[in-house]
Amino acid sequence: MSNRDATVPTAATDRLRVAFDTSFLALPPSGIGTYVRCLVAAMPAAAPDIELVPLSPDWEREAGDKWPPWRRITTDARVRRARWDLRGVDSAARRANPDLLHVPQFAAPFPSSSPLVVTVHDVIPFLLDDYRRSRAMRLNLAVMRRAVRRAGRIIAPSRAAAADIRSVLAIPPERLTVVPLAAAPDLVPADRDAARRFVAERFGVSNDYVFNIAGFDRRKNLPMLIEAFAVVRTKLGRPVSLVIGGAPHTTNPHVFPDVRPLIAALGLQSSVVLPGKVSDEERRHLYGAASVYATPSLYEGFGLTPLEAMACGVPTVVADRTSLPEVVGEAGLVVPPTSAAFAEALLATLTDVSLSTRLAEAGVARARTFSWERTARETAAAYRSIG
Repeated sequence: MSNRDATVPTAATDRLRVAFDTSFLALPPSGIGTYVRCLVAAMPAAAPDIELVPLSPDWEREAGDKWPPWRRITTDARVRRARWDLRGVDSAARRANPDLLHVPQFAAPFPSSSPLVVTVHDVIPFLLDDYRRSRAMRLNLAVMRRAVRRAGRIIAPSRAAAADIRSVLAIPPERLTVVPLAAAPDLVPADRDAARRFVAERFGVSNDYVFNIAGFDRRKNLPMLIEAFAVVRTKLGRPVSLVIGGAPHTTNPHVFPDVRPLIAALGLQSSVVLPGKVSDEERRHLYGAASVYATPSLYEGFGLTPLEAMACGVPTVVADRTSLPEVVGEAGLVVPPTSAAFAEALLATLTDVSLSTRLAEAGVARARTFSWERTARETAAAYRSIG
């Protein structure tokens, strides 16, 4: 029986074979990479009736003779990515002969030879102009919008994201499922003294610091955070740093504006630390030693980094936008994304020990309400819902 003729098993006792696009595991660390890694790890125990078959690209094999010569020889990563999303993942899925195919990002083969599940983490490029300036991006979005709308089930990570997906992609609510994410299992409250020693030795930061590792693109609102930190540094009365981990994905100034000129203009070169890309070990210690975590983002499909910070017992301040209040609940300070509001919240957390302690404890408890076992279990239910 071919994939086109197959009927997806729906009974809990039936074993469901799911081809799963794991291509993000070979790319630099990202939120989608974390999603793929943790979901794959959690699925066997959470849903033993689900057999995940990992699919990863073989760029040369997928190109073959199906593409013109100029496309076969190109090494452009975006072209290779587009090949995989549009054709390669479906070719790999056909070889795996699955009951359905799960694509964990806003992409889908067109057409798909298997019933399709797509996780859409957000629809940011449709809502924010800076993310679709190029003709290539607008073309890709048009193709993917058409492809993704054919999915039998779309998974969103939050109610806020689901509302935007329904609006932008015109997805009927019965085909849309909200499945929250979770912090990685190894992110737990650390030995704070050991973490502080690690950060001091590795990054030269031995005093209190505000931490952010949410990304450098425009919606992350980092200039506002830097301006708020300038106020905090002036008013606090003791040394304090701002550590912003990670690095821009591209040099596109519209999407990834350079924050270094603002840091210099405010005279913060000695207080703002930009360590660049960090390893998982460095990330854990940077969370563990932080005095407060700050996310002033204007748009998040889920807001994974504040949840990670809370899981590590770090007091957390977030903007009152999109999914962030939904994720943080009452376990963090939720404030307008302005420099005045963030400066006030950061100062309160850095000076009020009882507040800081309460937020740390509440954050750990809140983070424990999310788990990858739950994510896997609810994702498996979404698989079974396709008939």
